[in-house]
Amino acid sequence: MKKVLFATTALVASTGFASAQVAVSGSAEMGVNDTGAAGAVLQFFQDIDVTFSMSGETDGGLSFGAAVDLDESTGSAALGDTTDDGGVAIFISGDFGTLTMGDTDGAMDWALAEPNAAGDPGSIDDAETSYTGYSGAYLDGSYDGQIVRYDNTFGDFAFAVSVEADETGVADAGFAIGGRFSVADLTIGLGYQEESMGVARDLVGASISWASNGFSVAANYASGSSGAMDMSIAGLGLGYAMDAWSAHINFMETEVGAVKLGGAGLAIGYNLGGGASLLFGANDEGQYSFGLSMGF
Repeated sequence: MKKVLFATTALVASTGFASAQVAVSGSAEMGVNDTGAAGAVLQFFQDIDVTFSMSGETDGGLSFGAAVDLDESTGSAALGDTTDDGGVAIFISGDFGTLTMGDTDGAMDWALAEPNAAGDPGSIDDAETSYTGYSGAYLDGSYDGQIVRYDNTFGDFAFAVSVEADETGVADAGFAIGGRFSVADLTIGLGYQEESMGVARDLVGASISWASNGFSVAANYASGSSGAMDMSIAGLGLGYAMDAWSAHINFMETEVGAVKLGGAGLAIGYNLGGGASLLFGANDEGQYSFGLSMGF
């Protein structure tokens, strides 16, 4: 998951609803990268991301909103096609909890911390999490990426359930449930997920994350089955931040049957202030990048 700095400016929308707001945020990245693929060379890299966020409140106190990520959207289909809504998420929230639909995390991914949760400053091309075997979303996206998730929080405990449906009617809907408990600087997450697109798969997993005095650690483990084969995911992330500097390293392995895929990633960042950072990222498959990230 890409980590960027956002500075948001809220604008009161001229819709006649006093509580309605529209916020615009974004980021831009420029630098150089090498993908590490055979024949690849060092090249220029640039990326831009713009997100429109809208929010409002009913007379009865219900909050509602939506977000459109133009970096992830796929043209007009992302705004209206029922089979491709990548980059769009809509929610409604109240005392009952929050219901979100669209491009959002499933309950297991929502509950469990990834290795890069341990102080990852990010990189312009996500090199530190782009190696083979890094699995950051568990079984999310097995269908078309549209997820419906309900979540709620009670003090230090939060839980969620989610569904990802196959709109072609070929496979049963995917299902996930997750919970997390936080005390002081420590958070523990638990989750279960299953889906049946192609080969039936299921995972049960846990994570633990901790951060204090600039140090941070995140570890996760999940196991289950993919058809007739055993499946497991294991990861560890370590981070440290001091003044404007931050550094992160992670290790992750995904195993399906007799096939093991895994590696390691590194990210170093220097915060220039004002939403700008110098970022370096690399992994053990030869991919690396260096450049400037700007948040707006």
